Amino acid sequence: MGSPDQPGSQNINAYGNATQAITQSGDIVLDSPKEVGRRAKHNRFVRIGIALGLVVAVAVGVVVFRIERDSQTSNDLARSGPELKSNLAASQVSAYIEGGIEGEEYDASVQNAARTKVDLHGPHIDITLGNIANGTSLVTKASITFNRLQSLKSCAAVGGQLVVSANYQFKIPEDQQPVPPAKPFTLTKAISYEVTANKHDRLMLTVGLPTIPGGNSPWLGVVDVAFEHDGGQQLKIGPIALVDTGANSEFYPAGDKWKIPDKPAAGCIDENIKLVSEVLKTPNLVVSRELTGLDRALRHFKDSPTGQPREDVPSPFAPNPTKNPPAGQGGDGDPSAPAVDTNVYTLL
Repeated sequence: MGSPDQPGSQNINAYGNATQAITQSGDIVLDSPKEVGRRAKHNRFVRIGIALGLVVAVAVGVVVFRIERDSQTSNDLARSGPELKSNLAASQVSAYIEGGIEGEEYDASVQNAARTKVDLHGPHIDITLGNIANGTSLVTKASITFNRLQSLKSCAAVGGQLVVSANYQFKIPEDQQPVPPAKPFTLTKAISYEVTANKHDRLMLTVGLPTIPGGNSPWLGVVDVAFEHDGGQQLKIGPIALVDTGANSEFYPAGDKWKIPDKPAAGCIDENIKLVSEVLKTPNLVVSRELTGLDRALRHFKDSPTGQPREDVPSPFAPNPTKNPPAGQGGDGDPSAPAVDTNVYTLL
C-alpha cells in the first residue's frame, strides 16, 4: 500500500503552489515560489561578487606590478644616475701667426755652437669647441692632415748660417719639406682634453718646421683637423689655409702686411699670385689673416711696385702676441650658446 502522505504532496504540487525538489537521500522538499526567487537572487549576487572580486584582484596585481617596475627603474637610476651624453662641435675656427713658440737660435757653421732661447712666431690654429649636452666630452686624439704644403717663392736670395729650431706641437717631418710640394700626410698626437657639459672651450694647435735654416721662404699649407673623442667618434674641421713666417729677411708676413723685396726675382710675384689664387679657390676654406694679406700685397705690388708700403713692416720675429685674435669662420655651434671660456688650452 502507498504512503498516506503521498496524495497530499502530489496534490499540492499539482496546483503549482510550490516547487518540488528531491534530495540525494530521496527526500522530497517543497519550496515556495518566494523562496525559489530569493535563492536565485542570492546565487546571482554570489556570482557577481565572485566576478567583481576577480576583477579587483587582477587590477590590484597590475598596479602592484607597475609600482614594483617603477621602483626598480628608480633604483637603477639612483645607482647609475641619468644617462650622460656629449655633443661636441666646432663653433669657431681661426688661423693666424702669433708668438709664444719656444725655440733656439744657433750658428750652424760652428761646431757645438751655443744656443740662445728665443720666442718665435708661427702658425696657430685656434678652435672653439662647444659641448651643449649633459655629459662631459673627452678628446683623446688630435690630427692635422696636410692636403697641400708648398713653399712660396722667396723673390730674394738671402742665406746665412743662422738656424732656428722651433718647438711646435705638430712638427712637419724632414721627409715632408715644403720644397718641392709635399705629398699629403697626417700628423697625430694623443691628448686628454675635456669639454665640460654646456660649455665652450678654446683649443690652440701649433704646427711648423722643427728646424728653419736662414733664408727659408715662408710656406703655404692647406690642412684638415680631426679630433677623436668619446669612444672613437670623429669631429672633422677644415679645410684651413695656413702660412708660415719663414726665415727670409726680405720676404715675410707681419700681421696683415708683408715685406716684399724692392726688386723681386723675375716671375716671382706672378708665381706666388698663382699659388695663392689656387689655394683661395678651395671650397669652404678658413683663411688665415696673413694669407689674405699676402694676396692683397702681391696684387698691389704687381699693379704698383713702387707704391708698395713696406717701411712700417716689423721684423717677423718681434714679440707681438695677439690678445684678441680675429673671429675667424663660424662652425656648427649655436650662436646663442654660453660664452667661450677665456682660458686657452694648448697641447703639451
